[in-house]
Amino acid sequence: MNSILTEELREDFFIRLYFGNSNDFYNKGIKRAFLDFSRTLKIYDDNRKKYKYNSENFLLDSLTELINKEISNQEKFDYYHKNICETLIIHWNELKLGQSQKWINMTLKYWLLFGEKRIHGIEKNAKYFHIPIDRYVQKGMFKEKNPKAWSKIDNYESYMSYQIQHRNKQTGNFPIIDEFNFFNVFCLSNNKPKEE
Repeated sequence: MNSILTEELREDFFIRLYFGNSNDFYNKGIKRAFLDFSRTLKIYDDNRKKYKYNSENFLLDSLTELINKEISNQEKFDYYHKNICETLIIHWNELKLGQSQKWINMTLKYWLLFGEKRIHGIEKNAKYFHIPIDRYVQKGMFKEKNPKAWSKIDNYESYMSYQIQHRNKQTGNFPIIDEFNFFNVFCLSNNKPKEE
């Protein structure tokens, strides 16, 4: 039997339900990704709103440029990604590398979820996107029993070791697709690890 709801109507409904009513999908992704790590952010400054605003604008410009760049290989993408991570920390010096990667990688993941019709050019370099590292991924994808808190990762090399380890698995999928699949399967199980 055919559904009276089209896939497009269903998709639009779920996106608006989860991300809000605005059509500014670029900023919706950035703001939602911030919520994914913000509970790990200890603020020692009264200027949080200013830092958040400036960082959001930096991410909007940098990630929009990144997805539209002519990138020919993983090493080039990794170079740009590292630069964005480290520059984000300069913009907001209370961020650790673990928080920076989570904000960037989840933004790209949400933008990919929104699709090409909402985020122009999102699929162009998606095959190079990184897996967002968090406790679920550390325990589920990487089988770590007692992982170091992802939010406290403080250098790019430690972070990249996860990306390289996954790439070495050679699953035949783009890493971000493996992470989508992992998340969908892992969250169905009762084996969800307690978040930090």
